[in-house]
Amino acid sequence: MAIESNVTEQQIEEYTRLGFWDKWTFCDYVKRWAQAFPDKEALIDPNTRLTWSQYRTMMDRMALNFLELGIKRDDLVVTQIPNCVEAIITEMALARIGACIVPLAMQWREHELNYVIRQTEAPAVIMAKEYGKFNYADYAKSLQSQNSCLKHIILMGDDLPGETLSFQKMWENKLEEKYPTDYLDKNCRIDANDVLTMCYTSGTEADPKGCPRTHNHWKMFERSAFLDHLTENIHDKVAMALPWINLFGQSVGVLSMAMVGGTLILLDGFNPATMAQTIDKEKVTLYPGVPAMHVALLNYPDLDNYDLSSLRIVGSGGAPCPTVVINQIMEKFSCLVWNGFGSNEGHLNVTEVGIEPELVSTTIGLQQLYSEVKIVDENNNRVGVGVVGEYCQKAPFIISGYYKRPELNAEKWDDEGFYHTGDACFFDEDGFYHFVTRLKDIVIRGGMNISAEEVEFILYKHPKVLNVAIVGMPDERLGEKCCAYVELKPGEKSLTLEEVQAFMEQEKVAKYKWPERIEIIEQLPRTPTGKVLKYVLRDEIAKKV
Repeated sequence: MAIESNVTEQQIEEYTRLGFWDKWTFCDYVKRWAQAFPDKEALIDPNTRLTWSQYRTMMDRMALNFLELGIKRDDLVVTQIPNCVEAIITEMALARIGACIVPLAMQWREHELNYVIRQTEAPAVIMAKEYGKFNYADYAKSLQSQNSCLKHIILMGDDLPGETLSFQKMWENKLEEKYPTDYLDKNCRIDANDVLTMCYTSGTEADPKGCPRTHNHWKMFERSAFLDHLTENIHDKVAMALPWINLFGQSVGVLSMAMVGGTLILLDGFNPATMAQTIDKEKVTLYPGVPAMHVALLNYPDLDNYDLSSLRIVGSGGAPCPTVVINQIMEKFSCLVWNGFGSNEGHLNVTEVGIEPELVSTTIGLQQLYSEVKIVDENNNRVGVGVVGEYCQKAPFIISGYYKRPELNAEKWDDEGFYHTGDACFFDEDGFYHFVTRLKDIVIRGGMNISAEEVEFILYKHPKVLNVAIVGMPDERLGEKCCAYVELKPGEKSLTLEEVQAFMEQEKVAKYKWPERIEIIEQLPRTPTGKVLKYVLRDEIAKKV
């Protein structure tokens, strides 16, 4: 039984006829580059460097190892693997046999894993034995005892407990020498409409949702944003500290480099010193990250000791990036900045490379290639220029529905086939789309709507502020007021409410938007992709007041 993707035969026929979808799989791209440029480096991490020829060999080797375990077409395999070469090989090896990877955040624990395993009926999990002082082997065995579908626990590491399998032994098991060279091609027929990844949403406010993305979904996403706007190409080297497990990491690094034959450099988490060293040493051309990463890199005290002149583009996404930060990136690195807007569901809008920093910061670009967009009010009526509403999009790069969530699909996809994002946006008279906030991220003070992101953008200009998050705090009279959670820049000891309000006055901001409480925090709580967990802050401040 095929993995439920919600893609219809009508969609396949229409998008294929229009030239949006075709027959190429990402495994085909790997084979292509292995033949054309066998000795060119494809994947790099701190421990491993693979050429395209080695990439193909390891993809086929692990595919055969999975087959011998009994993993077969349409199986969903859950993984918890940090950024490393082995993670990418695992993804492609599963795709090679028509199975599908379910890559999960390293921070997720038994509660989340049980939910996903039960929903996907995964026959296997692949995990690091230990990571970040946490023992995954122990809870993997607990997961197996609670899920009868789970036949195999495959662990990365040494001295593994009994009844688990060694990833390393599979990695070293040269099964490609045992089988005919055309065995996989003849016996594991795969299709571009097979599901390549089942990425799960971060689940910050509800159960995580599985997003089944086919090879064709991903290829159109790459062509629209990364091959067209970013002009990613065979000469590019991408240094990626973003998690490989979801849309941003997959699209800007893993899959774009597979399509064009470039080089992906995987870093296990973001550290400004490591990023600076990597860009210098490897002559990186593209570095993607969330605004918090950019801020940390710009404020790294030894940054001037490194040569970052190879950078041609810094990609930003995950949250709006303040104009002041974009200007600093362009001045410091002498490169261009691109802003992307999207989600695991695949909705997408990006800025052109080379437009003014203010437009990169405050807009999400013109209407995206190959898509239809509408902004609607609460009654699903289209609104005009300058009117804020919900951003809705229909495109061949958006999934056709969540995995096994028909009730939610009926809510999020309308009768015209548009996906409703939950993002409040508007378009201006020049056709540029502007992200305002998540519909759930508006502070309503005495009936006045305040965009949290707008206030955050202003506070990023304050000389003491490193990172900031605005949330609504309960107020008996006004309903809500703005509370600012602030990470201070290194060396700063304090920031008072009086200082902040004086700054807001200096910036000529309407008084009702001013923060009315300051909470200094060592580190904002974030998802694995860098998005601030505002519901945590809302709960905390609600208890305090």
